[in-house]
Amino acid sequence: MDKTFITTIQALLKERNAEFDNADKRCVRLLRHKDNRKKKIIDGKEYPNSLYDLYLNEHDVFLSYQSEQLEKHFKNVDYIVAFIGEESSSARFVGVFKNCGIIKEIEDYKEEKQAKFNFQELKGFDILKERIIIDWKSPVSWLQNYNHEMPVIRIDRGLQENNIPLFTQFEDVLLDYGQLSRIVNTENTEWKSKLDSCNCIYLILDKHTGKQYIGSTYNTKGIWGRWKEYAEYGHGGDKDLKPLVEKDVSYAKKYFQWCILETLPLKILKEHAIDRESLYKRKFGTREFGYNNN
Repeated sequence: MDKTFITTIQALLKERNAEFDNADKRCVRLLRHKDNRKKKIIDGKEYPNSLYDLYLNEHDVFLSYQSEQLEKHFKNVDYIVAFIGEESSSARFVGVFKNCGIIKEIEDYKEEKQAKFNFQELKGFDILKERIIIDWKSPVSWLQNYNHEMPVIRIDRGLQENNIPLFTQFEDVLLDYGQLSRIVNTENTEWKSKLDSCNCIYLILDKHTGKQYIGSTYNTKGIWGRWKEYAEYGHGGDKDLKPLVEKDVSYAKKYFQWCILETLPLKILKEHAIDRESLYKRKFGTREFGYNNN
């Protein structure tokens, strides 16, 4: 190993999970996901998303992608240490998984047997997950034996934090569902301190239809208190957005975008906030041409 590196991924994984510590390392593989295809077929469905987009916003789909492999590569493998490929030969650690066997055989890939494996994530590695970046050394080889020591080249804030935009000012706020949910789920201190300091008039754009929804917040927890509900459900309980998300659970993830039109005092009266909301509905015509049917 190049001694200019301080440590390896193998060293960092030690003593975090007893089962993995006791595993026969000859039956462990290092797996680097790197798929630049514009469209990926996963569970028989077509996805145009990048691997990072799937990992962050449709994690179950990413796990399904990972589970579909050529039988010959994994039938004698007990554990995988998974990474997502980044620039050049670098790769980001995203978890350790136990191979619990084949769930079912699926359509052959280039005349070779392919199967859906039951990969179950092991606990104990959360402090490292998404934060450790290694030098994969050989970008062409996507699967390597565990005894190939991989030097750690960087430790950063992690994917969730890295994919959260910086807060500059309220007028600049423009968030898609993935960004909003990451801000809320990580309770990002920078964003939380701003969003719970005031209320607002906000607009949700449906990028699929071009229609808009205008709403207001008027509670003591400010914008944060209201937008947490959107992060959880996508529709926030709004009666005109709810049917869209109930029909397609990924609708908000794919098409909704939030911005702030005007900030309001934290202690604003409900009727005053609704008056301002009504003004913006008239300005944007969202009752006649959008999702505001009130």
